[in-house]
Amino acid sequence: MTADATARRQRDTATLAELELTVWAALGRTAPGGDLIETMVTENAEQRLANERHCVLPPPRDAEPHLAEITAPTLVLHGTHDRPEISAIAHRLTGAIPGACGHTIPHADHYLPLRTPAAVTTLLLSHLP
Repeated sequence: MTADATARRQRDTATLAELELTVWAALGRTAPGGDLIETMVTENAEQRLANERHCVLPPPRDAEPHLAEITAPTLVLHGTHDRPEISAIAHRLTGAIPGACGHTIPHADHYLPLRTPAAVTTLLLSHLP
């Protein structure tokens, strides 16, 4: 059994939060936004366990075949220190959504708005019509 599964079964939110920080917050607690990210991840772990009690089946994942139907201006961002699978997803979204713009933000992990708020804001403002 994985550490995540064990923590979920034991309803151990502290371990779940620590595991999430290890996976998604590659820049660590001392990087910009670290304190806020730690608080958010801890609260999310508590909420996730509460929500999982009421879920029987995972939601269907059938959005990918419809990406070409998106007509809204789309900006896809990911950080250089995010997980490799997130980079792959970002490239897939950018390629599949008509007119989508993709950007990789340096010195950022999964928590882009908290790690690099100025870069995210600049990209969003330049993308909006």
